[in-house]
Amino acid sequence: MVLTVPSERSQYAVSSSTIISFFQDRNVTVIDSSGGIVTFKRDCNLMGKAKILQNALLKKFQDVAPWLRIENPPYIFTKTSLPEDFERYELVFVEISNSMLHKSSGSFFAHFQMGTQEKKLYFFYEMKAKALVFKAKHNLHNGKILTSEDYESVWLNLDDIPIRALMQELPHNSMVKGSLKAGQILADYHLSIKKMFSKQERIKALFKEEGLVIEIQATLLSDADVGDVVKIRTEQGKVLNAKIISSKEAIILE
Repeated sequence: MVLTVPSERSQYAVSSSTIISFFQDRNVTVIDSSGGIVTFKRDCNLMGKAKILQNALLKKFQDVAPWLRIENPPYIFTKTSLPEDFERYELVFVEISNSMLHKSSGSFFAHFQMGTQEKKLYFFYEMKAKALVFKAKHNLHNGKILTSEDYESVWLNLDDIPIRALMQELPHNSMVKGSLKAGQILADYHLSIKKMFSKQERIKALFKEEGLVIEIQATLLSDADVGDVVKIRTEQGKVLNAKIISSKEAIILE
């Protein structure tokens, strides 16, 4: 019996009855536990390098996405035939794009050394992985400063996580932007960061000139943090640029 797998296919499914009939014609008893379909996969062991590629890809994920919990080794495969001398290739490193870090299946490049030549091959992977995300415990409204009573941490399969969901930890002083329903997963576009100073807040502004320091009271014209350059309005109505230098003071820049 000769089965020809099309060269452009990475796998090929055949009815188990086709295979069984071949053996039955030769009086060989076959127990079929396939469920009716037998799948033949090209380069199923990647010519002895499956484990090496698995370990390299796992390490890459652990280095660049430590928040992931990978529950089984990735299955690695190609959609084209490997070079005939692939067994002689020495793996140097693998690279994966940031867009793949949130996917349970995708692709990556593997760089190999072959004598004095460098080779770059394209592989695909499938794996089961989860990430820690945050779910609203109840409805949250615009301007709400988040506390631990507002959300809970849950592990979700990568494929079930919404795009741009926040993972691993929430930014300090997170404030709801818009509204969230109970059970909704928090994403970066749902939140903004509450700044130390709020618009219209009063602040002490220092004006330095020729060794003199003049202190005036001013009003912030926007939200600000320490280190920000913002516009302030003096009690005389003059608008100036100032840099916030502490939780109490700003230096006038002009």
